[in-house]
Amino acid sequence: MRHILIPILLLAALPALAQPPAPPQDARQLVTMPDLPRSLMRSDMLDHLAALNEIIGYLAENNLAAAGETAEKRMGQSTMGKHAAIARGQGPGRFMPSTMQQMGWNMHDSATEFAKVTKGGDQAKALAALQQLTSSCVACHMSFRTR
Repeated sequence: MRHILIPILLLAALPALAQPPAPPQDARQLVTMPDLPRSLMRSDMLDHLAALNEIIGYLAENNLAAAGETAEKRMGQSTMGKHAAIARGQGPGRFMPSTMQQMGWNMHDSATEFAKVTKGGDQAKALAALQQLTSSCVACHMSFRTR
């Protein structure tokens, strides 16, 4: 009898075992925006990630000048508003909550500050400034989502 009971219990448990676990809840604030500004922002985020990778490579080569140049040209204050002509007043910033906008401005400011620090030639200070830059990225990505 005991030998029959075990397979029956296993068969009864199969549907529960076959259910995939529920995905974890995403507590980040959902920010909705039209497709064009969202795709422009997503493109920027991907380029920022690639720029950070390039910056880390330059730092590994002790090429602070190139690291700073990349940071400013691809992430710094000089990149703000670059979608004005394409977006015609409907850029990503228009649809961001004020906290998200501030985090974005902080990221651009941090990238420009990193670029300034690299001109001093001190790699330790450059790494500290880079950590401030990536902290801006992390704070925003941990707080907001667009999907």
